[in-house]
Amino acid sequence: MTELKFVFSSRDDLPDALFSMLDNSHIPKHSIEAVKAIGLGAILGYPNQSFEHDYSSPYLVILPPEKSFELFAWLKTYAPETFPLSQFGRVVSRADYNSIKNSVGRGKLYWQRPDRWPSVVLGEMLAQSDGDSSVTSIPLSRATATYSFSVARASIAHKDDSVTQECINRLDFLSSDRRFVDRLIHIKSLQPLWERVGMAWDDHAGAEQLLQKIHPENKDLFSNRVSITDYMGLLSDSAENRVMAFRNFAKNWSVRLGGSRGHDSQAELEIALAAFLVGRGTSHAFLLKDIVRKHPSIYVWFGLIAALCGPASWDHAWARAVKGIEKSLKSSFSWEEISPCDISWAEYRWLDSLDNEKAFQELPKLLPKVLSMEIVPGAVCQFRLKSAGIIRDAEHSGTIVEEPVSTVETDMLYKFVSEFMRIADKNKLNLIETIPPSSDDTAPKARRTSSRGGRK
Repeated sequence: MTELKFVFSSRDDLPDALFSMLDNSHIPKHSIEAVKAIGLGAILGYPNQSFEHDYSSPYLVILPPEKSFELFAWLKTYAPETFPLSQFGRVVSRADYNSIKNSVGRGKLYWQRPDRWPSVVLGEMLAQSDGDSSVTSIPLSRATATYSFSVARASIAHKDDSVTQECINRLDFLSSDRRFVDRLIHIKSLQPLWERVGMAWDDHAGAEQLLQKIHPENKDLFSNRVSITDYMGLLSDSAENRVMAFRNFAKNWSVRLGGSRGHDSQAELEIALAAFLVGRGTSHAFLLKDIVRKHPSIYVWFGLIAALCGPASWDHAWARAVKGIEKSLKSSFSWEEISPCDISWAEYRWLDSLDNEKAFQELPKLLPKVLSMEIVPGAVCQFRLKSAGIIRDAEHSGTIVEEPVSTVETDMLYKFVSEFMRIADKNKLNLIETIPPSSDDTAPKARRTSSRGGRK
Protein backbone atom coordinates (compact mmCIF):
# COMPACT_ATOMS: atom_id res chain seq x y z
CA MET A 1 0.00 0.00 0.00
CA THR A 2 1.36 3.39 -1.00
CA GLU A 3 1.33 6.07 1.66
CA LEU A 4 -0.55 9.24 0.85
CA LYS A 5 1.25 12.57 0.74
CA PHE A 6 -0.53 15.61 2.11
CA VAL A 7 -0.74 19.30 1.38
CA PHE A 8 -2.84 22.07 2.92
CA SER A 9 -5.25 23.92 0.67
CA SER A 10 -6.81 27.20 1.75
CA ARG A 11 -10.52 27.77 1.38
CA ASP A 12 -10.09 29.99 -1.68
CA ASP A 13 -7.77 27.54 -3.45
CA LEU A 14 -9.78 24.44 -2.56
CA PRO A 15 -12.19 24.48 -5.56
CA ASP A 16 -9.32 24.67 -8.05
CA ALA A 17 -7.40 21.97 -6.19
CA LEU A 18 -10.39 19.62 -6.26
CA PHE A 19 -10.74 20.00 -10.03
CA SER A 20 -6.97 19.71 -10.56
CA MET A 21 -6.84 23.26 -11.89
CA LEU A 22 -4.24 24.38 -9.38
CA ASP A 23 -0.56 23.85 -10.16
CA ASN A 24 0.70 22.35 -6.93
CA SER A 25 3.50 20.27 -8.43
CA HIS A 26 6.08 22.65 -6.92
CA ILE A 27 4.50 22.46 -3.45
CA PRO A 28 6.30 19.94 -1.21
CA LYS A 29 4.14 17.04 0.02
CA HIS A 30 4.55 15.74 3.55
CA SER A 31 3.17 13.25 6.01
CA ILE A 32 0.00 14.29 7.77
CA GLU A 33 1.91 15.18 10.93
CA ALA A 34 4.16 17.63 9.07
CA VAL A 35 1.37 19.56 7.37
CA LYS A 36 0.48 22.83 9.05
CA ALA A 37 -3.04 24.12 8.61
CA ILE A 38 -3.18 27.91 8.47
CA GLY A 39 -6.60 29.50 8.45
CA LEU A 40 -9.76 27.93 7.06
CA GLY A 41 -9.21 25.14 4.54
CA ALA A 42 -8.63 21.41 4.25
CA ILE A 43 -5.75 18.95 4.09
CA LEU A 44 -5.68 17.01 0.82
CA GLY A 45 -4.12 13.55 0.44
CA TYR A 46 -2.62 12.36 -2.85
CA PRO A 47 -0.96 9.09 -3.89
CA ASN A 48 2.61 9.62 -5.05
CA GLN A 49 1.95 8.37 -8.56
CA SER A 50 -0.79 10.92 -9.14
CA PHE A 51 1.83 13.68 -9.55
CA GLU A 52 3.39 11.89 -12.50
CA HIS A 53 0.50 13.08 -14.66
CA ASP A 54 -1.02 16.44 -15.43
CA TYR A 55 -4.16 15.55 -13.56
CA SER A 56 -3.96 15.13 -9.78
CA SER A 57 -7.25 14.93 -7.90
CA PRO A 58 -7.15 14.28 -4.13
CA TYR A 59 -8.17 10.89 -2.76
CA LEU A 60 -8.67 12.09 0.80
CA VAL A 61 -10.04 15.34 2.22
CA ILE A 62 -9.37 15.95 5.92
CA LEU A 63 -11.51 18.68 7.37
CA PRO A 64 -10.20 21.32 9.76
CA PRO A 65 -10.50 20.50 13.48
CA GLU A 66 -12.78 23.50 13.89
CA LYS A 67 -15.21 25.46 11.69
CA SER A 68 -15.86 22.60 9.26
CA PHE A 69 -19.50 23.74 9.09
CA GLU A 70 -18.28 27.18 8.08
CA LEU A 71 -16.22 25.61 5.29
CA PHE A 72 -19.22 23.65 4.01
CA ALA A 73 -21.41 26.76 4.05
CA TRP A 74 -18.80 28.75 2.10
CA LEU A 75 -18.40 26.05 -0.55
CA LYS A 76 -22.16 25.59 -0.91
CA THR A 77 -22.61 29.34 -1.45
CA TYR A 78 -19.59 30.41 -3.51
CA ALA A 79 -18.51 27.13 -5.14
CA PRO A 80 -21.66 24.98 -5.32
CA GLU A 81 -20.07 22.65 -7.88
CA THR A 82 -17.74 21.41 -5.14
CA PHE A 83 -20.45 20.32 -2.69
CA PRO A 84 -20.62 17.66 -1.47
CA LEU A 85 -16.90 17.09 -1.17
CA SER A 86 -17.53 13.33 -1.17
CA GLN A 87 -17.92 13.42 -4.94
CA PHE A 88 -14.15 13.97 -5.14
CA GLY A 89 -12.88 11.47 -2.55
CA ARG A 90 -13.21 10.27 1.02
CA VAL A 91 -14.06 13.08 3.45
CA VAL A 92 -13.25 12.70 7.15
CA SER A 93 -12.82 14.89 10.18
CA ARG A 94 -9.38 15.12 11.74
CA ALA A 95 -10.69 13.32 14.82
CA ASP A 96 -11.96 10.37 12.75
CA TYR A 97 -8.68 10.21 10.84
CA ASN A 98 -6.65 10.02 14.03
CA SER A 99 -9.02 7.46 15.55
CA ILE A 100 -8.82 5.14 12.54
CA LYS A 101 -5.08 5.51 12.09
CA ASN A 102 -4.43 4.37 15.67
CA SER A 103 -7.06 1.62 15.79
CA VAL A 104 -5.32 -1.53 14.53
CA GLY A 105 -5.42 -4.71 16.61
CA ARG A 106 -7.56 -3.81 19.62
CA GLY A 107 -10.81 -5.60 18.80
CA LYS A 108 -12.20 -8.24 21.17
CA LEU A 109 -15.99 -8.12 21.16
CA TYR A 110 -16.99 -7.71 17.50
CA TRP A 111 -13.88 -8.83 15.62
CA GLN A 112 -13.35 -12.39 16.93
CA ARG A 113 -15.24 -14.20 14.12
CA PRO A 114 -15.64 -12.06 10.98
CA ASP A 115 -16.89 -15.10 9.04
CA ARG A 116 -20.14 -15.02 11.05
CA TRP A 117 -21.21 -11.54 10.00
CA PRO A 118 -22.57 -12.42 6.51
CA SER A 119 -25.26 -14.73 7.94
CA VAL A 120 -26.35 -12.01 10.37
CA VAL A 121 -26.53 -9.52 7.50
CA LEU A 122 -28.62 -11.97 5.47
CA GLY A 123 -30.96 -12.42 8.42
CA GLU A 124 -31.52 -8.66 8.62
CA MET A 125 -32.09 -8.47 4.86
CA LEU A 126 -34.88 -11.02 5.18
CA ALA A 127 -36.29 -9.24 8.22
CA GLN A 128 -36.39 -5.86 6.48
CA SER A 129 -38.32 -7.40 3.57
CA ASP A 130 -41.29 -8.04 5.91
CA GLY A 131 -41.40 -11.70 4.91
CA ASP A 132 -42.01 -10.86 1.24
CA SER A 133 -38.67 -12.26 0.02
CA SER A 134 -37.06 -15.68 0.26
CA VAL A 135 -33.37 -16.49 0.48
CA THR A 136 -33.29 -17.45 -3.20
CA SER A 137 -35.01 -14.29 -4.48
CA ILE A 138 -33.69 -11.49 -2.28
CA PRO A 139 -31.26 -9.15 -4.11
CA LEU A 140 -27.82 -9.12 -2.54
CA SER A 141 -27.59 -5.39 -3.22
CA ARG A 142 -29.86 -4.89 -0.21
CA ALA A 143 -27.00 -5.89 2.08
CA THR A 144 -25.56 -2.36 2.13
CA ALA A 145 -28.94 -1.04 3.31
CA THR A 146 -28.78 -3.02 6.57
CA TYR A 147 -27.40 -1.80 9.87
CA SER A 148 -25.54 -5.08 10.34
CA PHE A 149 -23.53 -4.60 7.13
CA SER A 150 -22.18 -1.25 8.34
CA VAL A 151 -21.32 -2.61 11.78
CA ALA A 152 -19.65 -5.64 10.19
CA ARG A 153 -17.58 -3.46 7.87
CA ALA A 154 -16.48 -1.25 10.77
CA SER A 155 -15.50 -4.33 12.77
CA ILE A 156 -13.68 -6.17 9.98
CA ALA A 157 -11.96 -3.13 8.50
CA HIS A 158 -10.55 -1.70 11.73
CA LYS A 159 -10.59 -4.51 14.32
CA ASP A 160 -11.27 -1.95 17.04
CA ASP A 161 -14.31 -2.18 19.31
CA SER A 162 -14.28 1.56 19.98
CA VAL A 163 -14.59 2.31 16.25
CA THR A 164 -17.36 -0.27 15.92
CA GLN A 165 -19.22 1.20 18.89
CA GLU A 166 -18.94 4.68 17.39
CA CYS A 167 -20.47 3.28 14.18
CA ILE A 168 -23.37 1.84 16.22
CA ASN A 169 -23.89 5.16 18.02
CA ARG A 170 -24.08 7.04 14.74
CA LEU A 171 -26.49 4.52 13.21
CA ASP A 172 -28.67 4.91 16.28
CA PHE A 173 -28.70 8.68 15.73
CA LEU A 174 -29.60 8.23 12.04
CA SER A 175 -32.46 5.85 12.86
CA SER A 176 -34.41 8.76 14.34
CA ASP A 177 -34.00 11.07 11.34
CA ARG A 178 -37.52 11.82 10.10
CA ARG A 179 -36.31 12.30 6.50
CA PHE A 180 -35.54 8.59 6.15
CA VAL A 181 -38.10 5.83 5.79
CA ASP A 182 -38.65 4.01 9.09
CA ARG A 183 -37.26 0.48 9.21
CA LEU A 184 -39.04 -2.59 10.47
CA ILE A 185 -36.23 -3.37 12.92
CA HIS A 186 -34.95 -0.84 15.42
CA ILE A 187 -31.24 -0.77 16.04
CA LYS A 188 -31.78 -1.40 19.76
CA SER A 189 -33.10 -4.89 19.02
CA LEU A 190 -30.01 -5.69 16.94
CA GLN A 191 -27.34 -4.82 19.47
CA PRO A 192 -27.82 -8.00 21.58
CA LEU A 193 -27.16 -10.04 18.43
CA TRP A 194 -24.07 -8.11 17.41
CA GLU A 195 -22.55 -8.62 20.84
CA ARG A 196 -22.88 -12.40 20.40
CA VAL A 197 -21.26 -12.70 16.97
CA GLY A 198 -17.92 -13.47 18.62
CA MET A 199 -19.25 -15.74 21.38
CA ALA A 200 -17.53 -19.03 22.25
CA TRP A 201 -18.98 -21.98 20.39
CA ASP A 202 -18.39 -25.74 20.22
CA ASP A 203 -18.33 -26.62 16.53
CA HIS A 204 -19.01 -30.29 17.29
CA ALA A 205 -22.11 -29.80 19.48
CA GLY A 206 -24.34 -28.19 16.84
CA ALA A 207 -27.35 -25.95 17.46
CA GLU A 208 -28.57 -28.22 20.28
CA GLN A 209 -26.07 -26.60 22.63
CA LEU A 210 -28.26 -23.49 22.60
CA LEU A 211 -30.86 -25.50 24.50
CA GLN A 212 -28.47 -25.68 27.42
CA LYS A 213 -27.58 -22.00 27.13
CA ILE A 214 -31.27 -21.06 27.31
CA HIS A 215 -31.74 -23.11 30.49
CA PRO A 216 -32.08 -21.15 33.77
CA GLU A 217 -28.67 -22.38 34.92
CA ASN A 218 -27.12 -20.24 32.19
CA LYS A 219 -28.40 -16.80 33.11
CA ASP A 220 -25.20 -15.18 31.88
CA LEU A 221 -26.23 -15.46 28.20
CA PHE A 222 -30.00 -15.30 28.03
CA SER A 223 -32.83 -14.69 30.44
CA ASN A 224 -34.20 -17.51 32.61
CA ARG A 225 -37.57 -18.16 30.95
CA VAL A 226 -37.89 -21.77 29.78
CA SER A 227 -40.19 -22.96 27.01
CA ILE A 228 -38.46 -24.56 24.03
CA THR A 229 -36.83 -27.20 26.22
CA ASP A 230 -40.32 -28.66 26.74
CA TYR A 231 -40.52 -29.56 23.04
CA MET A 232 -37.78 -32.12 22.69
CA GLY A 233 -39.54 -33.51 19.62
CA LEU A 234 -37.53 -30.90 17.77
CA LEU A 235 -34.51 -33.18 18.27
CA SER A 236 -36.27 -36.26 16.89
CA ASP A 237 -34.72 -38.23 14.05
CA SER A 238 -38.11 -38.15 12.34
CA ALA A 239 -38.67 -35.09 10.15
CA GLU A 240 -42.43 -35.46 10.64
CA ASN A 241 -42.07 -35.40 14.42
CA ARG A 242 -39.87 -32.31 14.23
CA VAL A 243 -42.43 -30.48 12.10
CA MET A 244 -45.27 -31.42 14.48
CA ALA A 245 -43.22 -30.26 17.46
CA PHE A 246 -42.52 -26.94 15.75
CA ARG A 247 -46.22 -26.39 14.99
CA ASN A 248 -47.16 -27.03 18.61
CA PHE A 249 -44.39 -24.82 19.89
CA ALA A 250 -45.23 -22.01 17.44
CA LYS A 251 -48.89 -22.13 18.49
CA ASN A 252 -48.05 -21.87 22.19
CA TRP A 253 -45.32 -19.35 21.44
CA SER A 254 -47.89 -17.03 19.82
CA VAL A 255 -50.14 -17.34 22.87
CA ARG A 256 -47.19 -16.60 25.13
CA LEU A 257 -46.46 -13.33 23.32
CA GLY A 258 -50.11 -12.44 22.77
CA GLY A 259 -50.36 -10.19 25.79
CA SER A 260 -46.73 -9.15 26.03
CA ARG A 261 -45.43 -5.71 25.20
CA GLY A 262 -42.08 -4.61 24.00
CA HIS A 263 -39.20 -6.64 22.69
CA ASP A 264 -38.49 -10.19 23.94
CA SER A 265 -35.05 -11.31 22.73
CA GLN A 266 -35.24 -14.76 24.29
CA ALA A 267 -38.64 -15.55 22.79
CA GLU A 268 -37.40 -14.54 19.33
CA LEU A 269 -34.27 -16.64 19.77
CA GLU A 270 -36.34 -19.67 20.76
CA ILE A 271 -38.68 -19.62 17.75
CA ALA A 272 -35.70 -19.07 15.42
CA LEU A 273 -33.91 -22.01 17.03
CA ALA A 274 -37.02 -24.18 16.70
CA ALA A 275 -37.20 -23.53 12.94
CA PHE A 276 -33.48 -24.20 12.64
CA LEU A 277 -33.80 -27.54 14.47
CA VAL A 278 -36.68 -28.67 12.23
CA GLY A 279 -34.45 -28.61 9.16
CA ARG A 280 -31.25 -29.27 11.12
CA GLY A 281 -29.98 -26.24 9.27
CA THR A 282 -31.20 -23.30 7.24
CA SER A 283 -33.45 -25.22 4.82
CA HIS A 284 -36.66 -24.52 6.80
CA ALA A 285 -36.34 -20.76 7.20
CA PHE A 286 -39.66 -20.46 5.34
CA LEU A 287 -41.45 -21.73 8.47
CA LEU A 288 -40.88 -18.28 9.98
CA LYS A 289 -42.39 -16.32 7.07
CA ASP A 290 -45.74 -15.57 8.69
CA ILE A 291 -44.37 -15.14 12.20
CA VAL A 292 -41.77 -12.51 11.29
CA ARG A 293 -44.39 -10.05 10.09
CA LYS A 294 -45.01 -9.12 13.72
CA HIS A 295 -41.55 -10.00 15.03
CA PRO A 296 -39.04 -9.29 12.22
CA SER A 297 -35.98 -9.64 14.47
CA ILE A 298 -36.55 -13.42 14.48
CA TYR A 299 -34.90 -13.66 11.07
CA VAL A 300 -31.76 -11.99 12.43
CA TRP A 301 -31.62 -14.49 15.32
CA PHE A 302 -31.99 -17.25 12.74
CA GLY A 303 -29.04 -15.75 10.85
CA LEU A 304 -26.97 -15.68 14.06
CA ILE A 305 -27.70 -19.36 14.73
CA ALA A 306 -26.70 -20.19 11.14
CA ALA A 307 -23.52 -18.19 11.62
CA LEU A 308 -22.62 -20.06 14.82
CA CYS A 309 -23.27 -23.50 13.33
CA GLY A 310 -21.26 -22.74 10.20
CA PRO A 311 -21.36 -23.89 6.55
CA ALA A 312 -22.18 -27.52 7.42
CA SER A 313 -25.70 -26.39 8.37
CA TRP A 314 -26.36 -24.22 5.32
CA ASP A 315 -28.52 -25.28 2.40
CA HIS A 316 -27.39 -24.28 -1.09
CA ALA A 317 -29.47 -21.07 -1.24
CA TRP A 318 -28.20 -19.81 2.11
CA ALA A 319 -24.60 -20.70 1.24
CA ARG A 320 -24.69 -18.81 -2.07
CA ALA A 321 -26.22 -15.71 -0.50
CA VAL A 322 -23.76 -15.70 2.40
CA LYS A 323 -20.74 -15.97 0.13
CA GLY A 324 -22.04 -13.16 -2.05
CA ILE A 325 -22.34 -10.91 1.00
CA GLU A 326 -18.99 -12.00 2.42
CA LYS A 327 -17.23 -10.89 -0.75
CA SER A 328 -18.27 -7.30 -0.05
CA LEU A 329 -17.39 -7.47 3.64
CA LYS A 330 -13.88 -8.84 3.67
CA SER A 331 -12.13 -6.23 1.56
CA SER A 332 -9.36 -4.49 3.47
CA PHE A 333 -9.49 -0.79 4.31
CA SER A 334 -7.16 1.72 2.68
CA TRP A 335 -7.08 5.50 2.74
CA GLU A 336 -6.46 5.36 -1.00
CA GLU A 337 -9.77 3.56 -1.50
CA ILE A 338 -12.49 5.75 -3.01
CA SER A 339 -15.57 5.45 -0.84
CA PRO A 340 -18.78 4.57 -2.78
CA CYS A 341 -20.97 7.02 -0.89
CA ASP A 342 -22.96 10.15 -1.59
CA ILE A 343 -21.96 12.05 1.54
CA SER A 344 -19.73 11.62 4.57
CA TRP A 345 -20.78 11.68 8.20
CA ALA A 346 -19.39 15.20 8.61
CA GLU A 347 -21.40 16.46 5.65
CA TYR A 348 -24.53 14.82 6.97
CA ARG A 349 -24.09 16.52 10.34
CA TRP A 350 -23.90 19.91 8.65
CA LEU A 351 -26.95 19.25 6.46
CA ASP A 352 -28.82 18.00 9.51
CA SER A 353 -28.06 21.25 11.33
CA LEU A 354 -29.80 23.21 8.56
CA ASP A 355 -33.15 21.56 9.32
CA ASN A 356 -34.02 21.64 5.62
CA GLU A 357 -36.47 18.97 4.47
CA LYS A 358 -35.13 19.16 0.90
CA ALA A 359 -31.44 19.16 1.82
CA PHE A 360 -30.89 15.57 0.69
CA GLN A 361 -33.07 15.86 -2.42
CA GLU A 362 -30.74 18.39 -4.01
CA LEU A 363 -27.63 16.24 -3.62
CA PRO A 364 -26.19 14.19 -6.51
CA LYS A 365 -26.82 10.55 -5.56
CA LEU A 366 -25.90 7.14 -6.90
CA LEU A 367 -29.57 6.16 -6.67
CA PRO A 368 -32.40 8.70 -7.00
CA LYS A 369 -34.39 7.48 -4.00
CA VAL A 370 -31.56 6.41 -1.71
CA LEU A 371 -28.91 8.32 0.20
CA SER A 372 -25.63 6.45 0.69
CA MET A 373 -23.58 7.63 3.67
CA GLU A 374 -20.17 6.68 5.06
CA ILE A 375 -20.85 6.26 8.78
CA VAL A 376 -17.21 5.75 9.75
CA PRO A 377 -14.36 5.42 7.24
CA GLY A 378 -14.87 2.16 5.38
CA ALA A 379 -18.47 1.54 6.55
CA VAL A 380 -21.27 2.72 4.24
CA CYS A 381 -25.01 2.45 4.84
CA GLN A 382 -27.94 3.27 2.56
CA PHE A 383 -31.07 5.12 3.68
CA ARG A 384 -34.27 5.40 1.67
CA LEU A 385 -35.66 8.91 1.56
CA LYS A 386 -39.29 9.43 2.49
CA SER A 387 -39.87 11.64 -0.50
CA ALA A 388 -39.11 8.66 -2.73
CA GLY A 389 -42.88 8.09 -2.95
CA ILE A 390 -43.47 5.08 -0.74
CA ILE A 391 -43.62 5.11 3.05
CA ARG A 392 -43.94 1.89 5.01
CA ASP A 393 -45.70 2.13 8.33
CA ALA A 394 -44.24 -0.66 10.47
CA GLU A 395 -47.21 -0.55 12.83
CA HIS A 396 -49.77 -1.47 10.17
CA SER A 397 -48.71 -4.85 8.81
CA GLY A 398 -46.97 -3.64 5.71
CA THR A 399 -49.42 -0.91 4.71
CA ILE A 400 -48.04 1.07 1.79
CA VAL A 401 -48.97 4.73 1.44
CA GLU A 402 -48.21 6.71 -1.68
CA GLU A 403 -47.33 10.33 -1.24
CA PRO A 404 -49.23 12.85 -3.36
CA VAL A 405 -47.63 14.20 -6.51
CA SER A 406 -45.50 17.26 -5.85
CA THR A 407 -46.97 20.73 -6.28
CA VAL A 408 -44.69 21.47 -9.23
CA GLU A 409 -45.81 18.37 -11.11
CA THR A 410 -49.47 19.12 -10.37
CA ASP A 411 -49.15 22.69 -11.70
CA MET A 412 -47.43 21.50 -14.87
CA LEU A 413 -50.13 18.91 -15.50
CA TYR A 414 -52.90 21.45 -14.89
CA LYS A 415 -51.34 23.96 -17.31
CA PHE A 416 -50.93 21.30 -19.99
CA VAL A 417 -54.56 20.15 -19.75
CA SER A 418 -55.84 23.75 -19.69
CA GLU A 419 -53.83 24.65 -22.79
CA PHE A 420 -55.01 21.51 -24.55
CA MET A 421 -58.67 22.32 -23.81
CA ARG A 422 -58.20 25.92 -24.98
CA ILE A 423 -56.75 24.85 -28.32
CA ALA A 424 -59.45 22.20 -28.76
CA ASP A 425 -62.23 24.72 -28.13
CA LYS A 426 -60.63 27.20 -30.52
CA ASN A 427 -60.37 24.62 -33.31
CA LYS A 428 -63.98 23.54 -32.77
CA LEU A 429 -65.12 27.17 -32.97
CA ASN A 430 -63.26 27.74 -36.25
CA LEU A 431 -64.72 24.56 -37.72
CA ILE A 432 -68.31 25.59 -36.92
CA GLU A 433 -67.86 29.08 -38.36
CA THR A 434 -66.65 27.67 -41.70
CA ILE A 435 -69.65 25.29 -42.15
CA PRO A 436 -72.52 27.01 -44.07
CA PRO A 437 -75.86 26.97 -42.27
CA SER A 438 -78.53 24.58 -43.53
CA SER A 439 -81.81 25.81 -45.02
CA ASP A 440 -83.77 25.21 -41.85
CA ASP A 441 -81.27 27.07 -39.64
CA THR A 442 -81.90 30.72 -38.84
CA ALA A 443 -79.14 33.30 -38.54
CA PRO A 444 -79.77 34.12 -34.92
CA LYS A 445 -79.43 30.42 -34.01
CA ALA A 446 -76.08 30.11 -35.80
CA ARG A 447 -74.79 33.22 -34.09
CA ARG A 448 -75.85 31.94 -30.70
CA THR A 449 -74.09 28.63 -31.34
CA SER A 450 -70.80 30.24 -32.34
CA SER A 451 -70.89 32.62 -29.42
CA ARG A 452 -70.76 29.64 -27.07
CA GLY A 453 -67.77 28.08 -28.71
CA GLY A 454 -69.76 25.46 -30.61
CA ARG A 455 -71.16 23.82 -27.50
CA LYS A 456 -74.83 22.81 -27.37
